Amino acid sequence: AVVSTQSGHYGREHGQYNWQIHFSRTFDCFSKLWKFQQDHRTLLDTKYGLRRWQIGEIASRIGQLYYHYYLRTSDTSYLHEALIFYLAIRQRNYYGDVDDDIMQVKRLRYYARFLVVALLVNKLDLVSELREELRGLIEEFSHTHSTRDVD
Repeated sequence: AVVSTQSGHYGREHGQYNWQIHFSRTFDCFSKLWKFQQDHRTLLDTKYGLRRWQIGEIASRIGQLYYHYYLRTSDTSYLHEALIFYLAIRQRNYYGDVDDDIMQVKRLRYYARFLVVALLVNKLDLVSELREELRGLIEEFSHTHSTRDVD
């Protein structure tokens, strides 16, 4: 049954609604953004100072979209697509030059999501590598913050 909520939006009972419409629009938007940055990388780098981590952010969001689609549908092909984007981020070291706290936390979240996806597709060697990399990043982040707290 369709009901009206306090905000005036209409949706199905128990919080269910047609999420696929929103997913499709969001995915289309990020796909266009990804294509645009690929087609205009040089201009974006030289004129606007596009940083590698910004490209990683776009790729990470696309990976997240694939992962969330998998969660809604249980279609493992979307899980494999998420893995492809996460592997590309790691291979191209998009989060290699992060220096502020916010970006370091985003990098840690990316690694955590990547590790979950790798685990779900049963890439156990990759899971082991990611676990060690994540452990090192957490230790580095913790050490940086514990040093700041002492000062």
